[in-house]
Amino acid sequence: MTAENFVDLIEEMIDIKIQQHAGSNLKPTPEIAEVLAEKKMTDTRRLKQIRAELIRTLNEADTPAQQWQGV
Repeated sequence: MTAENFVDLIEEMIDIKIQQHAGSNLKPTPEIAEVLAEKKMTDTRRLKQIRAELIRTLNEADTPAQQWQGV
């Protein structure tokens, strides 16, 4: 993963978190509440995906350092 992709994922994560915070302060109509509930589920899945991808990338970056420590 490139540094640019890494930053893009962090920006996406921040954007989703801001949207969630803004949505928590709304008093939507029942129709909109249903759409927002679906979006919340989708956003939660996406946040989990981003988190897993960032963790995997950071773990891969740690691997060479751990190999050198064993020498």
